[in-house]
Order: sequence, then C-alpha cells, then structure tokens
Amino acid sequence: MDKPRYVYESAQESILRPYYQRWIWNPALGLIPASLSPNALTGISTLCCAASFLLAATMASNPVAMLAASLGIFAYLSLDNMDGAHARETGQSSRLGEFLDHWLDTLNNGFVILGACLAVGLGPLFTLLVLAAGTLAFFAVQLELRHTGVFRMGRVADIEGNTAVSALYLLIAVLGPEFFAQTPLEGGPSFAVLLGAGVMGQALWTFLSAMLRLESGRGDCLPLLLCLATLIAWGATQLDASAAGAGTALLAAGFFANPVFTSGPILARLRGLSTATEDRVALGLVVASACAGVAGLANSAALAWAVTLGFGVMTVRYAYLTTAALRGEGPVADVAPDSPGP
Repeated sequence: MDKPRYVYESAQESILRPYYQRWIWNPALGLIPASLSPNALTGISTLCCAASFLLAATMASNPVAMLAASLGIFAYLSLDNMDGAHARETGQSSRLGEFLDHWLDTLNNGFVILGACLAVGLGPLFTLLVLAAGTLAFFAVQLELRHTGVFRMGRVADIEGNTAVSALYLLIAVLGPEFFAQTPLEGGPSFAVLLGAGVMGQALWTFLSAMLRLESGRGDCLPLLLCLATLIAWGATQLDASAAGAGTALLAAGFFANPVFTSGPILARLRGLSTATEDRVALGLVVASACAGVAGLANSAALAWAVTLGFGVMTVRYAYLTTAALRGEGPVADVAPDSPGP
C-alpha cells in the first residue's frame, strides 16, 4: 500500500469558484469564530445537504419546502468549500478533517443526485442510472487523487453541479414538479429525462477523463463497476416490483455504494489501508442477492434492503474506526496551501 499522504495539489478549473470565493466565501470566512472547528463546519454542511434531500424527496410540491431545499444546497456548497480555508487560517488542518471532508461527500454526492432526481419525478431505474454515473465520477476523482496526488476537477464539476441543483429547486418552487414531466417535443423525452441524461453525460465524462489520465490503478474501479452494473441489471428485471418497494430499496443500496467503495482510495491515501477484502464482500453480497431476487428465491425488495443494511453497517464501520484512529492526532503542518479540504 501507499504510505499515508495528506499533501496534494489542487488542480481545479471551476468556472464559478473564483466568483464564489471573491463575493461570498472569502468575506464570510471572517465571520466564522476561530473557536468553531473546521470539522464542525463539515458536519453542518452535511446536515444541510441531508435536510435538502429530505425536503426534495418528500415535499417537492411545496414551494416553501423547495425554497428551503435550495438554500440547503447553497449552504452545503459554501460550507463544504470554506471548511478547508478556515482550518488553514486557524491552524487546525488534520488528517481527520481531511477524511471527514472527502468521505462525508460520498454521502452528500448521493443526497444531491437522489434529491434532484426524485424532485423532478424520474423513475427508479433511470434515477439509479444517474446515481451510478455520479458515483463513478466521484470515485474516479478520489482514485486519481490517491495515485497522482492531484485533486483534479474540470471546468464544470461539483461547484457548478450543486449550483445547478440549487437553481433547479428554485424552479420547482416556482413552476412545480409537474413542469418537468412535460416534453419539449411531442413524443420526445421529458424535461426530467433530459436533465438526468445531461447529468449522466457530464459524470461519465469526468470518470473516463480520470481513467485516461491514470497510468496505474485503473483496476481499482472494477469492484464498483461490477456492483453498479449488478444493481442496474437487477433493477431492470424488477420494474413490476418497483411499486412494492424494490425500486426504493435498490436506490438505497446504490446510495451506500459510494461510501462503501470510495472509502478504498480515501483510506489508502490517508491511512495506507487496503479495503480490497471488504470490496469483495460487498460485491459478493450484491451479486448473490441479485441472483436470488431474479430467480425468485426471495422477495427482491427484502433482498435489496438487506444489501442496504449491509452497506450501511460497512459505512458506519469505516467512519467509526477511522475517526477513532485519527481523533488523537494534532494539527498537521504539511497540508497543501491550495487544497480545498481541511
């Protein structure tokens, strides 16, 4: 395994980042008390993202709720990009902070994508496809960071994506979710499907670009690819069962696939740990459950919820063990000055 490494180069080309920094984030940093830890900011940003997801997924027809969801995404976006600067300004940069910053985003990535898809009314299978593409993109960025030491984001990446979702929630508040069920051309795809396809295209471009830049380590993405492919194939055979809960259960399993598998490159870089065994266990659980569900040996919804439970346990385990191992460490002095994470 690679030695633990928390110094990295930031190669972000975001279109919107300079404007956010100049007009919002840098001025707001001066308002954050030094006594408030960067990890607290990271935690608050995740709570904002989770609350936004819950509002979008359950109250899309309520304009006030969607306005709050839009503000939640904006708060998440801002705090997630300010916690690192706050850590450096107050001398609180740490491996624990960097782990929480990157690892919690494996959850936030799912909250943002699922919330947007559910708010515009996409079906379970198409939503799973969009979620899978977003998961691959996130994994690829972390894998490239592990092997190259470069945190590389393109011109249109997470900042632009989160801004777009925040704007989408504002549109839903004004126009209602039913607007996105309309088709711009008679007989063509709906606005919701077009939006989902656009997100998939951008995410897959990010994934493929990172894979092409890597000189080694491409095989690390194979367990995740097989897991997502299995979930999608499983979902494609269970369309009739979606109303009974299989669709929701498969989306929940897809949500937790990101923290389970993306923990690999994150923990390899920060702690020098391998999660190869855990990846194989997770993949085996998905494949065995899918085969049993398709063969009719057990209820697909129950099996998918079992996969979700297993993935959830693995997620909590990663968080607990890593937090316990890094909690006692003091601040580190060798965090890259331009790195976005604390």
